[in-house]
Amino acid sequence: MLVAFLRYLVIFLVLPALLGVSLYFSLRLHWPQLRCFGEGLRRTLIGKEKNSKMSNFAAVATIVGGNLGAGTIAGTALAIAIGGPGSVFWMVIVAILGSVVKLSCATLGVLYQEKQHHGRCIGGPMFYMLKGVGSRTLSICYCVLIIGASLSVGNLVQVHAFTSSFPSCGNFAKIACILAFIVPVTIILSGGLRRFAAFMSCTIPIIGIVYVVACIVGVIMLRHRICSVIWQIFCGAFSPCSIGGGSIGIFLAQTIQTGISRGLFATDIGLGLSAIAHGNVESNDLPLPQHAREQGTIALIAPILVAILCGTTGVLILCANPNLSQSASQICVDTFTIAFRTPYAGWLIPVIIYCFALTTILGWAWFAEHTFFFLRRYRWRYYYRALFIAMISVGAFMHTSLPWTIADICINGLLLSNLFAIFYLRREVIGVHCDTVVGRQGLEP
Repeated sequence: MLVAFLRYLVIFLVLPALLGVSLYFSLRLHWPQLRCFGEGLRRTLIGKEKNSKMSNFAAVATIVGGNLGAGTIAGTALAIAIGGPGSVFWMVIVAILGSVVKLSCATLGVLYQEKQHHGRCIGGPMFYMLKGVGSRTLSICYCVLIIGASLSVGNLVQVHAFTSSFPSCGNFAKIACILAFIVPVTIILSGGLRRFAAFMSCTIPIIGIVYVVACIVGVIMLRHRICSVIWQIFCGAFSPCSIGGGSIGIFLAQTIQTGISRGLFATDIGLGLSAIAHGNVESNDLPLPQHAREQGTIALIAPILVAILCGTTGVLILCANPNLSQSASQICVDTFTIAFRTPYAGWLIPVIIYCFALTTILGWAWFAEHTFFFLRRYRWRYYYRALFIAMISVGAFMHTSLPWTIADICINGLLLSNLFAIFYLRREVIGVHCDTVVGRQGLEP
């Protein structure tokens, strides 16, 4: 009954709210995801932040790392299995359309960032919910929800997705998988912000490029199916003419809902994570509004990069045409086995899922620890860290449905509370970024 309630909540409240806010900011800011992508990419690659532990590149890598994992590979396979080929189209659309929400969150995260006693800048939705919206209750609720999301979607779901990629995984193998997560997570989190930022900056580009190249090579090897797959994607998204009668509308609604919800899960659009990452970037040279505008523009990059990963994964799965009745991880394993015509290629998926899951686990743990900085309970983060690491061992043996249910509750709560906050503070976002539009017309911003 709870699962059914969450499904209707997503259909009738969460998705309309997300799409409405995304469309509103896209129109008011003149579609920055199309105009400013090049500028954001340039500032990400060549930006220099003096005396900042978190660089522009590290902030984007952290967001991308937090978005990857079950939502990118297994989530794309699940979307196709449930909603058909058209789900791939809607996953990409929601990522591109919703990237403007990431821009809004990052902008507010910088505008309301706080320099704490240890000299480090901290930002996030809880800060602008308290200082901008003026609601401590809302900010506390957000803190509770992000901790719940970190333990479920950022921990249990990721570990379970990795262990399920081994169909005959016994207890000994599961223990080895647990140690493969616990050891690096403990080492990296205990090293502070610099070690975390350095790891994410080095790891994310490497595994992202390797995976995309592998998908492209697989698609090339199945190039004789590309045209039919593209046709299936567009027909499934807009006109499923092969289904008759009233079932057309039902199937189309299922396709759109599945694609959008999986796209939302894969990119974490609207959850406010970009506000936390970019709120940690300091700038000694730029005025605060200009710094906020720059970080907002840079925040556009992450969801579009994740959309590329989801799109290439979806096209490769459809080209390979594996058995979609299996688990999501096994679908991906069979996809690479079919594409490269060797069973050894399937082993790439567990390796990639492990790397994606590790970065996701680290990203969510780091995001959740900011709640204790906000609450001024600095020692509590060490207790949370111990709990988080202990929960890794639970994920390998836990049933799939429970962590996903907890994750859906927390994600929907985070999304609704954060969408309310950024829409409430919409004038501040528009005021900062409208200067960009004026500046592009020849005036000084």
